[in-house]
Amino acid sequence: MSVILWRRQLSVGQPTIDDDHKHLIAYLNELDAALNAERFQPARVAKILVKLLEYTKEHFAREERMMQAVRYPHYREHAEQHREAVRAVSELSHSFSMEPTHENAAKLYKFTADWLVRHIILQDTQLTPYVKGVWT
Repeated sequence: MSVILWRRQLSVGQPTIDDDHKHLIAYLNELDAALNAERFQPARVAKILVKLLEYTKEHFAREERMMQAVRYPHYREHAEQHREAVRAVSELSHSFSMEPTHENAAKLYKFTADWLVRHIILQDTQLTPYVKGVWT
């Protein structure tokens, strides 16, 4: 696993959304550090997961309010992707809570990191012309 670095391709051009994405990446990097620690600590991973899930839900709600405010034409599809991601992460988190192994934590990290970066680059950046300069 590797640290996720913020880069220009991840910017939506709207400070609130970009800051949210930076926070989510920071939580994923914390999770990566916990997974790469000399000694695996399930309790440490669980604490990070709770923060990550809570912040993800807050971010999605904020982003969806913004999409509605600017009348983003692909709002429904985008919001559905958010719901699907929350479901998938919740299932993986449940698996980890039932069996707090390094392998289950790594699966959760891999899915979430891959999904987040791909979603930001392929979906969220399409919001740029609609949200740039809004809610600064």
